[in-house]
Amino acid sequence: MTIGRIVVAVSGAGSNLRALLTAARRGEPGGELGGDVVLVVADRACPALDWAAEEGIDTALVPGGADTTLAEVLSSARPDLLVLAGYMRLVGPAVLGAYAGRIVNTHPSLLPAFPGAHAIRDAMAHGVRVTGVTIHLVDETLDGGPIIAQEAVEIHPDDDEAGLRARIQAVEHRLLPQVVARFLGGAITVDHRRVRLDTARADATVPVPRRALLSVSDKAGLVDLGRGLVGLGWELVSTGGTARTIRDADLPVTDVATVTGSPEMLDGRVKTLHPRIHGGLLADRRRADHREELLAAGIAPFDLVVVNLYPFAAALERPGIAVDDLIEEIDIGGPSMVRAAAKNHANVAVVTSPARYGAVLAALTRDGSIDAGLRRELALEAFAHTAAYDARIAAELPGRMVDAGLLEAPDDPYPATLTLALEKVETLRYGENPHQPAARYRRPGSTIVDGPFGVPTAPLQGKALSYNNVLDAAAAAALGRALHGPGVVIVKHTNPCGAAERPSLRAAWEAALDADPVSAFGGVVALTREVDADMAALLTTIFLEIVIAPSFTGEALATLASKPNLRVLVDAALATDDPIPASAASPTGSLRTAGGAILVTAPDVATDDVTAWSCVSRRAPTAGERLDMDLAWRLVRGVTSNAIVLVKDGRLVGLGSGQTSRVDAARQAVAKAHAMLGEGSTRGAACASDAFFPFPDAVEVCLAAGVTVFAQPGGSMRDAETTTVVDAAGASMLVTGTRHFRH
Repeated sequence: MTIGRIVVAVSGAGSNLRALLTAARRGEPGGELGGDVVLVVADRACPALDWAAEEGIDTALVPGGADTTLAEVLSSARPDLLVLAGYMRLVGPAVLGAYAGRIVNTHPSLLPAFPGAHAIRDAMAHGVRVTGVTIHLVDETLDGGPIIAQEAVEIHPDDDEAGLRARIQAVEHRLLPQVVARFLGGAITVDHRRVRLDTARADATVPVPRRALLSVSDKAGLVDLGRGLVGLGWELVSTGGTARTIRDADLPVTDVATVTGSPEMLDGRVKTLHPRIHGGLLADRRRADHREELLAAGIAPFDLVVVNLYPFAAALERPGIAVDDLIEEIDIGGPSMVRAAAKNHANVAVVTSPARYGAVLAALTRDGSIDAGLRRELALEAFAHTAAYDARIAAELPGRMVDAGLLEAPDDPYPATLTLALEKVETLRYGENPHQPAARYRRPGSTIVDGPFGVPTAPLQGKALSYNNVLDAAAAAALGRALHGPGVVIVKHTNPCGAAERPSLRAAWEAALDADPVSAFGGVVALTREVDADMAALLTTIFLEIVIAPSFTGEALATLASKPNLRVLVDAALATDDPIPASAASPTGSLRTAGGAILVTAPDVATDDVTAWSCVSRRAPTAGERLDMDLAWRLVRGVTSNAIVLVKDGRLVGLGSGQTSRVDAARQAVAKAHAMLGEGSTRGAACASDAFFPFPDAVEVCLAAGVTVFAQPGGSMRDAETTTVVDAAGASMLVTGTRHFRH
């Protein structure tokens, strides 16, 4: 590739010279210009000349711009192009004769309007609404040579000369290097006063700049990414706060407004929605017609787009945020850029997560480009990113509008289309069985109220959680939250095999474990108070999969560490006896698959009011029976149906679960209690049934074992028969009116 030779003539600060040199030095030899600045000449001592010398460029001072002297100086430099960049002298016949058709000038107006040295001042004095930039060939006339390129700049009502000049210069800094590159590439032809761009030749010869568009809310890793890209010869184009962060790190950055020629408007709502942005994102550069169309429009393509969206999710967490303020956090330009780049991933790489910055820089450093496979991966991540973003808006905004009185609450809380955006926590080793792949996700915005996995908190120790571990731990935590005071629940295969409430945690553990030490082996334990060293020592005496508690002392953690495979989880909600309010349950908080269907419901967290239960037997329960019955009812809602729970003296003694008939569940519960604790364990016990007794037979099994009090929802057509059996035995029965099936 032949590198063109450029001479730049200056008289002042040299901002256009700096723009040219930046473009020339960015990337490969010749950079984005296809040429080098080999000489800077000036007609007077000026900052531009000093700066050029500091940059190692040859300089020449030609006092007064003497024509013959300037021609001699230029002759030794052998320029392919002479660029007048703020040069405040007319070029004489010696220079014009030697370099006719190879001298370009940038002028701060839309020629032929306002030629001369005071174009900006003159435009403002005449009250015009639009001025601009003209790049033209120089001839013997004053600013009258053939026009190569022009771009308009709007004059604002509150503009002063300095402000307007800054905006015009920003356009010059973009337009002038573009014209120089096309000139050196032989793509500009002149026929009398008509200047034409040969787009096919430009496509073949003009260097394509490597540009990255960056606009992020999450600034993590941004500076390192920017520094890496600049070091590889990329131009950074950015917006607002992102541009400020990059600039504060002393990295060069081009503002989006400079690219579009339009300032941000409507409080920043409109800044990237512009053809010069989206044309650069959507052009399929595999097609010659798209490449040439970009060249004709003066649009440079983007190779990389780095965008993450306005923090709508974070705004949801701000206490008392108004709906209007929340709506302002809905990103428009960001998703548009992400989707455009993702659609055009054959040409553009799109990055939506700071976690990907390292891989992108590594690919660019190693290969000079981002391979098609990685671009595809990034594009799919980008589509998922915008889909999740929109899903969160669709899920949260209706409720916020209802709460604010802007919408009436719908009769049906389930929309016609339910879009779920789930955040991946981890890929699991396998699913319910080793041949099933699996992963764990969480719902964005979920909290500890939703369960121990509603927050992205890692275990304090132990092996990675398995699919079944998560199910068992969630079940244990839910049951533990239902306990009052110091309590312990031991879960196996999502059902409680031991549970007790006692004055101390140690006593509760011993009572719960004693009820079924066989099933407790390999179980999951939830405790409702902080675990200290003594309690931790007890927990290590048996093989357990998981221990969950509201907190652990340092000494306890040290003791538990002796079992390195034991998972240790924290669930702060275990420490409170206050029930979760039903209003906190999302109507879409529980989802299950069933034969191709997705079943959606609110979780069963409604609080049961024991005082509202109806006594349907002749004998009312004693105070002690009520306490046991209350615990039995709190436990039965966590047992797989058909479910029967037997409680005596504040602990679980028998359990029947997952049976095809309620009488079989009753037999199982009684048999379990007698096998573990002896026949006396069920005398005076309380029985809770998660649904009504369809026949008296299950009650009769329990009565024969000595059970004296029952709690059941009621509603069977044979309730009266069942009550008659209870009365005949002198027992007591309460009807709760609430069913707690758990299939």
